[in-house]
Parts: sequence; C-alpha cells; structure tokens
Amino acid sequence: MPRENVLVEEVSELATEAHVETRYRAVVFRSGSTARLDLEDSRATGWLAALDEMRAAGLSAYVEFDPATGVITEVLCPLPVVVGELRERDDGVDVELVVSQARHRLSRGNPEFGELLAALRRAYESQEPALVTETLDEHEIIDVRPDPKVRAESAETGESGVLGTPVTLARANEMFTLVNNRTACSANPISPGIPFTYPDDGCWGRAHEMCRLMIGAGVQPDKVWIYGNLHVVSFNKPDCNVYWGWHVAPTLTLTSGETYVVDPALFPNPVPRATWASVQGDPAASLVPTGADVFHRTFSGGLTFDPTYSQTNSVLATYRAQLQLRAAGSSGPPPYANCLARPPGTQWFGTVAANTSRRWFTFGWPANWHVVWTIMPTLICPGTPTLSWSVAVERANATQATYWITVTNSSPHTVRFEGRYDVLST
Repeated sequence: MPRENVLVEEVSELATEAHVETRYRAVVFRSGSTARLDLEDSRATGWLAALDEMRAAGLSAYVEFDPATGVITEVLCPLPVVVGELRERDDGVDVELVVSQARHRLSRGNPEFGELLAALRRAYESQEPALVTETLDEHEIIDVRPDPKVRAESAETGESGVLGTPVTLARANEMFTLVNNRTACSANPISPGIPFTYPDDGCWGRAHEMCRLMIGAGVQPDKVWIYGNLHVVSFNKPDCNVYWGWHVAPTLTLTSGETYVVDPALFPNPVPRATWASVQGDPAASLVPTGADVFHRTFSGGLTFDPTYSQTNSVLATYRAQLQLRAAGSSGPPPYANCLARPPGTQWFGTVAANTSRRWFTFGWPANWHVVWTIMPTLICPGTPTLSWSVAVERANATQATYWITVTNSSPHTVRFEGRYDVLST
C-alpha cells in the first residue's frame, strides 16, 4: 500500500505561501495535493531547483512529508522504466530496469521488502511502465508504482548501419570540446546542460545529445555499446565507485582508421576505443558498434530510436534532477575530495558554502621563499565567477612563515576547490 506521507506525482506549481511570507513554498501536484517546502532547510534551494526541472519536463516527483505539518522531508526523482529481470540473493534482489545502465537493488533490510518485491514482480509480468524510486547514492529501491503516463517508443530488431565519416584527430578534439562545453553545472544543473558529472546513469541520453551536437557541427559520429560487469572509479560519485551493466558513447573514425570515443563522463579528451573499454573493469565485456541514430540497444539487439530527441530531453532532465538532488544532500556537489589524488602543487582541497568566506592557514614555509597562492574551483559550473581569495602572511619565527588564505564564494551554491601554490624563488 502507498504510504500516506508520500506523494509521487507530477508537479504543477511551485507557489509562495503569502500568509507565512517567504519561509515556505507550496508544492502543488497535478491531483491538487500540496506539500510545503521549508526554505530554511539547507537542502531547500537544491530541492526547489530539482522540482522545477521535473515540473518543466513533465516528470513525476517523489516527495516525503511530515503528515502533521505537510513540510517536505525528502525529494527524489522516480525513474520511468519497465522492470526487467529480478535476481534474488541472500541479502536482497538485483533489479534490472529498462532503460537504465545502473545496478539497482531491493534490500531485504527494507521493512517494506515483501510489498515492494510483489510490486516489482507485477510490473515485470505485465511489462507495463512503472515509476521506480531509489536512494540517490546506493540505488536501493524504496517505492514502486504504475506509471500513469503513456510513453511512445519506436523499437525494431536488427543492427543500425555505421555511417561515420573519417575525421582528423584535431577535428575529433574539436568535437570533444564542443560537447564538453555543454557540461551542466554540477551544483545547479539546468537545461540544456548535459549532466556528465552524474556518472551513475543516463549515458544513452548523453550519447544521443552529443551525437546531435556533432551532426549539427557537420560531423557524422557513430556509437559503441559495451556490455558486461562494468565498474569504473569516478571522483563524481561520493563513494568513488560506479557499477554498470552496459554503457554507450559516441565514436569518431579517424583518417588513420582508428576509432576514438568521445566520453566526457570518463575522459578529458577523445581516447582510442580499446582505452575506453579497458577502464570499465571487465576484460570479457562485449563491444557492439551502431550508427548514431540508435537511442537504445538491448543486449539481445533490440533497437529504439528517438529521431525527435523527445526521449533524449526527458532522460537529460531526469539525470539533471538526480544531480541537483545529490548536490543538495549531505555529500554536496561533485567532485569529491576523497576520490581525488592531490596533484603536484596543490596544498589542500577545500569547500566553501554559498555566499560565505572561510580561512585556512598553512605553516612551516621558509621565509626566504617567494610563494604565490591560487584558488582553483574543481566544481564545474560555467557562466559566472565563483571564488575570490586574499592572502595574509605571518612571520612565525626567524626562518619560517605562515600563510593565511581567505576564500570567498560569491555564488549561491557550495563550491569545491584546490588550494594551489607555486614557489617562484628560494
């Protein structure tokens, strides 16, 4: 039975409640039900942005609220999917969702395990669209219900022709820059940004949008699909580990005959196909090339197309919302310092909350050195300056100095950064 303190519906309006001035925003759902968003909650700004993304895209939102006050306590973005294979294990059930590349689980520790498993089985047997809600980082399923929205697809069986025309490596790099420059702000991912910094899921939507951009620039790409027990290490996931059953990205054929992959979620530049496959952790994985027109390819070869990009836009909106919700949570926006190796010339990783300043100090520097400090955001958020800094120095003793670095974040979201130094002379 659906819980009384949960709503899973499309949002129709985000309105200010005039009788309490500006502390609360009313979230109005299609059915007329309402819940209240407390703007003094530290997650409120991100939740509000995610709810607005879901509203604009016509996606359902999952909202938990306090029954006594109607105040929202959790916001998640359900996945509109078809339930695939269910594989029972001692500690739970592995659940395949179509379309989704991520690994999804139903834990036996969930107090509603039996009810949720029954709902998943009904959805699998009927193959009717479902809305499946899961936790942000662990992908533990917490809610399953029928999807009231009819979603049209164009599915065929067979292979798509590989049509890519050869380009130089320089042109391939230009195409990478073209799509990479569309990276959505990790702390405030808005349309039409591509959520490359949400690596958990959504690759088929990202790949289709990248192909659209390249075709618009006069270059015909193809795609490569990889199937297997995939595992990548990513500094854009709080626990640094991402697990997939499959993955896809655009490819470009070079004039030399090599195939290069364009995948900003994994690499900072185009890479050979073998390199792309090797970082995904399964030497036995299978690779299948297709044309750029294929939106989704099942392991068995079933193809789905999206010539109008309507499904692509829905996928991008879903995972922009997921990224927004992750950034609003306790982990904050990516990248995550615990997943990063400290590069040479970086003294520390820091985090500054929205519209605040923080000060750090670093001691034991030889006083005769000429040291310059630079603060470089690691948070990808194009469009406006975010950080400024000032440096003060203390002569701690005859031979040593202490530097005090104050970092100011002028943006409305949390920003992560590298504290870099350079020794100009000794």
